[in-house]
Amino acid sequence: MFRRKRSKSGSAIAEFGPAMFLLVMIFFFPFLDLIALALSYGDCLYLNSLLLRQASLEQILVPNTLPSPPAPPFTFDYSCSTSATGSLNNIINQWMASGLGQFASSGVMPTQSIYVDLSEGTKDSNGHYMCEYVHLTLDVQCKPFVPVPFFVAVPGLNAPMTFEFHGRSVLEYIPS
Repeated sequence: MFRRKRSKSGSAIAEFGPAMFLLVMIFFFPFLDLIALALSYGDCLYLNSLLLRQASLEQILVPNTLPSPPAPPFTFDYSCSTSATGSLNNIINQWMASGLGQFASSGVMPTQSIYVDLSEGTKDSNGHYMCEYVHLTLDVQCKPFVPVPFFVAVPGLNAPMTFEFHGRSVLEYIPS
């Protein structure tokens, strides 16, 4: 009997499915997640700049009216940050409801805290404070755009990624 040799044309098509699966799962979706992670970082950086600007406009320093001589010249009013209806928390709530916050955030409320360090600023020749800084720390948890099934949790690919921002700005309102 005469047997014809089997043709090798078309054998590559059988390898196309597994190769395409590997290409999509190993390269495409993680790359898409990394691009989305960079966009989420930009969204969170925008939130940080909004909060820092608002914190610098707040009247955090309150003149101290205690008669005792060793009393510091100012007391601090951090209600804009600690109150649920404070201006900084209102900005976070608006950001969470906007498209930027819905894209970037994992649904966990970002946490922020502010403080003023009086030893850091400058005084004029009369001893009045001229320049003081408000410090802001912001933690935002961002979800991956497309969770990629890996065996271990990788932040940004199949687990939430937490960004921590630190910034400072000059206080606009310093009572004399």
